[in-house]
Amino acid sequence: MSMSSVNPLPALVYPLLASATAYALFYTLRIGSRGKGLPPGPPTQPILGNAHIFPTRRLHMQFAEWAKVYGDIVSLKIFQMTIIVLNSPSGVRDIIDKRSLSSSNRPPSIISDMIIPENMNLGSGRYANETWRTLRKATAQLLSLENFKQFEGCLHAETSQLMWDLSRNPEAWYHHIHRFTTSFATTIVYGKRSPRITSPDVNEFLHVQPKFLNALDIGAFPPVDIFPPLKYVPERWATWKRIVKEVRTLHEKLYGRLLSAVQSRLEKGAGNGSFMEDMIMNAHSLGLDREEILMNLGAVIIQGSDTSSATLQNLVLCLVAFPEAQRKAREEIDRVIGQDRTPTLGDIQDLPYTRALIEECNRFHPVAPLGLPHAMTKDEVVDGMLIPKGAVVFMNIWGMFHDSRYFDRPNEFIPERFLLHPFGVRPDVEDDPGRRANLLFGGGRRICPGVEFARASLEINAVDFLWAFELLPALDPTTGFEIPPNMEDYSHGITATRKESAISIKPRSKKHANLIAKQFLDVTETLSQFEGELTDEDRELNAEWRRLEVGDVDE
Repeated sequence: MSMSSVNPLPALVYPLLASATAYALFYTLRIGSRGKGLPPGPPTQPILGNAHIFPTRRLHMQFAEWAKVYGDIVSLKIFQMTIIVLNSPSGVRDIIDKRSLSSSNRPPSIISDMIIPENMNLGSGRYANETWRTLRKATAQLLSLENFKQFEGCLHAETSQLMWDLSRNPEAWYHHIHRFTTSFATTIVYGKRSPRITSPDVNEFLHVQPKFLNALDIGAFPPVDIFPPLKYVPERWATWKRIVKEVRTLHEKLYGRLLSAVQSRLEKGAGNGSFMEDMIMNAHSLGLDREEILMNLGAVIIQGSDTSSATLQNLVLCLVAFPEAQRKAREEIDRVIGQDRTPTLGDIQDLPYTRALIEECNRFHPVAPLGLPHAMTKDEVVDGMLIPKGAVVFMNIWGMFHDSRYFDRPNEFIPERFLLHPFGVRPDVEDDPGRRANLLFGGGRRICPGVEFARASLEINAVDFLWAFELLPALDPTTGFEIPPNMEDYSHGITATRKESAISIKPRSKKHANLIAKQFLDVTETLSQFEGELTDEDRELNAEWRRLEVGDVDE
């Protein structure tokens, strides 16, 4: 065979193929590995990273356990994704607060974008988008301290109905709280309240919101964000796509209908001063030209009522589960307020133990234990550790509030800790210098804008509950023994909502019941401003309630 007949290509191609294969294998095996400079974390597996040990329930507890081993800043790898968990206030300060320009983004969410497109969700929308900034500015305007003072009368009126509801139908306490928080939100945003849990707006919200939150929950659907090609699977083979489509339809129907009610009211010259009326009338100057933006602006505020409900439901169950704390707070309230008038929002300043109890409820069970995750827009180095661009960052609020280095017996309910220190930490140790009063509400540019509304709602209702009612465990109908509420039974998602428990709520005396009823009648004028679009059934119910005479409620 002559040399000219030998094909030289295989001699060149085979080494190239071998090199390419080796490189591809090397690159593939590096997927899931912890890169140089990242914070420490549990050992990884090739490709999987930490996916095989990543929890699907109660992430905050597992994150706290890893923090004990690897430190306050922990990194995890889920395939090619990097997750950073901040388990200390200092970590939040250094990454979320001080570096908010690069840490205030949200992770991309294909599911969220399919439900609310074009970055029009204030909670999950990416920060670098003009639409998001417009929504944030408008929301901050509504939830400002100045506006809170404007709507304080609405809060008082809705709280008065909540007390009335609890005194008349205590078995439905869990649903009364849902009605209260949702109705208050729709009142200030849309000028449209709901007197019953079955009123259309509340009923529809309570149908849509759980579906929406479940769609965003980790593990609820296939990991489309990790494997983007999954989004191209035809709908007939992807049940999750049909569910997402349904959620979007329900979402648009609810908030579109609420917005239309405001527009119709304005056209008739029958405005009642709601926030959305102002937004519509000033839409052009505010950059809210499109109806879809207005619709989603209202939606994100109403969705915040879900967290408010969970917070109040947690408060009630803590009062039942820890009767000694309930007794001490009630004694303080009786001493300061007495039993001849109902409480006011201003009373809370004179009730240090009651304030401590409220703080302990939030520490013991923060209803948003991880908040919503942040995402890095550029590399940052903190204490020699790389926090890389694209990393998903969690604030482990629960872990920070249950850190035994700073909290004495953190798994016990001890309101007195907040009488010894403003943050409840042990007085014998130097506190984490990054701790701040509003840590519960997030950090950086993503901090919850509704702090004033949330605090006021919780405080006035806490004082009202303690002043008006005895809150006790339900009794077993067979044995007669008390059934303590299960404090470990709560939802596993963005919001750790306590499950409904049967409890006993009853007015402390006839005098208390009469004062509750009288206060409810006294706020009729305030409530009536926002009842122009009630159903016939709701109107009849209101008329029945308001036929009470003063003599029926006064002793």
